[in-house]
Amino acid sequence: MSTYQLEIQGVSVVLLGDFNPKIFQPAWFAAEGLIRKQEAEEANIEIVHPEVVSFALEWLQLQVTREHFIVATIQEPYYEFVRDLVLGTFSLLRHTPLHKMGLNTDKHFRMGSEDAWHALGHRLAPKDLWQGALDSPGMRSLTMEGKRPDGLKGYIRVQVEPSVRIHPGVYFRVNDHYEVAEPKSVLGSQEILTFLERSWEESRRRAEHIINALLEKE
Repeated sequence: MSTYQLEIQGVSVVLLGDFNPKIFQPAWFAAEGLIRKQEAEEANIEIVHPEVVSFALEWLQLQVTREHFIVATIQEPYYEFVRDLVLGTFSLLRHTPLHKMGLNTDKHFRMGSEDAWHALGHRLAPKDLWQGALDSPGMRSLTMEGKRPDGLKGYIRVQVEPSVRIHPGVYFRVNDHYEVAEPKSVLGSQEILTFLERSWEESRRRAEHIINALLEKE
């Protein structure tokens, strides 16, 4: 088994729906009790515009466009806070149509050696097929997709790449993707919120299992 060390990790929730970005400002979240007043006052506001709002707190990055709501953290103690922020936000804005959701896990690992780093790439993307077609072929990005194991509409998508932040390192993203059963008839947020509330822990465990299996498989 190759040696490796987790160095950077994070989670994000991505919602697809119909949003009014200007609602989602730090002062609104504070007024609704979703973040502290001091956090709102100290927020790093990157842009506030009818088409996009983006700001950061010490533990959170949030961006909203007309079609996307994205909230992320790279601080593990706040993972559940991200979930609760989404649940609280769209329980209040329950008439906001939500069609799809991605629960994303991101991890960067430092490999124990250059040899271990290359070995992982060879294992995931065998080079024999490319010999004669490319000179010194190497894996730059690998994406695999599988069916959901719970019978819900959506998929599990796994992305593996050399880390751009650690060398020798590898980056994993697991996108646990959910879709409502009947997108054309969605009138609010409840179906997606139900997925989030019921599946959060299972989704986290699934992502850990997938990543560990890929790292440890000989």
